[in-house]
Amino acid sequence: MPTPPNDPLRPFDDAAALTLGRLIRDHRQAALATLSDGRPSVSMVACVPESGFDGFLLHLSDLAAHKRHLRADPRCSLLVFEPDDPRVEVLMRKRVALDCTATVIDKASPAYEAAKATYLAALPKHQMMFQLGDFDLVRLAPTGGLLNAGFGQAYCLTPDELAAAASAAAAM
Repeated sequence: MPTPPNDPLRPFDDAAALTLGRLIRDHRQAALATLSDGRPSVSMVACVPESGFDGFLLHLSDLAAHKRHLRADPRCSLLVFEPDDPRVEVLMRKRVALDCTATVIDKASPAYEAAKATYLAALPKHQMMFQLGDFDLVRLAPTGGLLNAGFGQAYCLTPDELAAAASAAAAM
């Protein structure tokens, strides 16, 4: 669908797919925004994308307020961003905000072992935390989002565009 005139968002293209693919592939931490009794709450989490970027895995403790928030209301947002660099204008840092729905993965399901293997392949030092009973794998399924790749480079995202970015990242 063509972008209407005066629309500040750009049409998603191959360059945007490469930028998004690198951003997601190269960053293991994110800001997680949850809802608590209708109020926003944000925290930093370790985050591992699934190969098609159709899910993002978090390993969360019962001690974390954000896990309780997600159990009560699975709607959330995930912000993956480049770290601050004083040499670069702060608003030029690449970032993607994803609207997601969270699901706790049942430890008895076949999906759990696959998710655990994906998570530990990216974060092997977290192996010890899988021995703790209060931790669960939580899968965030993105429904859409916004990529900001720099000044004047904003793109609305769909799951299809996330899949295109995953393909671009796999080809790098």
